[in-house]
Amino acid sequence: MVIFPMLALSSVTLAQQQPQTPPQGGRIGGGMGADPDRVVEGGGVFPTGWSVRTDADRRTGAESPASQVIFQAKGDGFHTTLGPASTFYNPAWTKSGDLKFSARLTQLKKPTHQIAYGLYIGGTDLAGPDQAYTYFMVRNTGEYLIKTRKGKETPVIENWTVNDVVVKEDANGKQQNILGIEVKGNDVVFSINGKEVAHKTKAELPTDGLYGFRVDHNLDVNIDQIQRN
Repeated sequence: MVIFPMLALSSVTLAQQQPQTPPQGGRIGGGMGADPDRVVEGGGVFPTGWSVRTDADRRTGAESPASQVIFQAKGDGFHTTLGPASTFYNPAWTKSGDLKFSARLTQLKKPTHQIAYGLYIGGTDLAGPDQAYTYFMVRNTGEYLIKTRKGKETPVIENWTVNDVVVKEDANGKQQNILGIEVKGNDVVFSINGKEVAHKTKAELPTDGLYGFRVDHNLDVNIDQIQRN
């Protein structure tokens, strides 16, 4: 993985667990050779304050350049078009203690395999070798995942789980869900479309630090209706 500073612009019900566990941020299927990171043109310029941590290309292990990432302001939120899987962060988006963070995420184009995107909290050292955070993802086939990252390790908190509250992609590949994470006292509640899907404790996962968005490779995603306090 590699960090790239951004250039400034003005401007629970548990249903069923899936048997497969995708590595890293959640992508699975397709295989390294079947779905390489696509080439993105016009990337590398981002809203003021934002930075990205990209994943390495899985076939080569080489660092993925920021030029392969589009992350731009759009309306009251953001739009991203990727090459490599990316974690977006802004030092102004930092919180300790209680936190309520949600956003609507819309997948715009049909991917070639199961793939995921979502929110993270508790981010630390995102520009260094000991990056850590808790991430909450949905994927196009209707499941959610909760994991933590600790350097190169990504321990599973709750594996891919089917839940009817997750809206699946339609025939055209569009998928839209509102994801939320609320930290209140010792409780950490994960919700999708206003309904709780998981309840954890602060002892189980990091919650203090940066919070933002993680999107897997080759996706086009809109992020809006952001609430944070």
